[in-house]
Amino acid sequence: MTRLSFALVVKGMNLRLKQTLARKKVFLFDLDGTLYMGKKLIPGALALIQGLRTQKKKIFFFTNNSSRSVEDYIQKLKGFGFSVHKDEIVMSTHTLISFLKNKNWKNIFLLGTPSMQKMLANEKIKHTKNNPKAVVVGFDKTLTYEKILVACRLIEKKIPLVVTHPDLFCPTDEGPEPDCGAIAKLLELSSGRDRHSTLGKPHPSMIQEVIKRSGRKKSEMILIGDRLSTDVKMGREAGIETILVLSGETKRQHLRAMHSLKPTFVVPSVKELRMIG
Repeated sequence: MTRLSFALVVKGMNLRLKQTLARKKVFLFDLDGTLYMGKKLIPGALALIQGLRTQKKKIFFFTNNSSRSVEDYIQKLKGFGFSVHKDEIVMSTHTLISFLKNKNWKNIFLLGTPSMQKMLANEKIKHTKNNPKAVVVGFDKTLTYEKILVACRLIEKKIPLVVTHPDLFCPTDEGPEPDCGAIAKLLELSSGRDRHSTLGKPHPSMIQEVIKRSGRKKSEMILIGDRLSTDVKMGREAGIETILVLSGETKRQHLRAMHSLKPTFVVPSVKELRMIG
């Protein structure tokens, strides 16, 4: 799709998109690649969020990144100038906590950062090598070979492998970083056993968490993100309208291959949403 034809598509959809933005009550935003890229704020993101708050819209910030805690994200978002409350942040770690509690798996072997371990400990979920109920893989930026080896041995013994989210890499302003999905794939190949469960986006539990917190219907929501395989897929499977931004993983050359993951709208970045809304 050329620059000119893309501009015409956006222009032609302005009225419909404006009407959609006006009637939605709940806005679900992906973070990395949508509102910011690594340490760089995406132009227009702050003005958009401020504008939605002025209109009394409910806002939730979605992330699959399990390397940080809620407190970490509050600090990061405030550092960019966003106003944010802890109840507005929905993480793959939240879906993991619900999953483990439903299973009554209180003892796990964790491949995760200290921030993730603290979130789990606050929910009485303990990290241990001794008779864990599951091996849990997060976006572990403190990963060591020893952790991989212990996890592999446990999985070989048929301890279930639970993965916080499927992302193979995390987009940053310096390039992609190996993510949770890549670590999990390493363990699957090494142990010869498949994972038990994969949570986070596009898992429907992420949407259920928002419904529980907001009290709103899915028809009142719209999801804005940069990934077809997680953001758009989750929205489509939940019956929620989606806006794909091309400021992160998905680029214009990928649009021809959207097929069943086609979003409701496509815009270059969140800056256009502020201009349209």
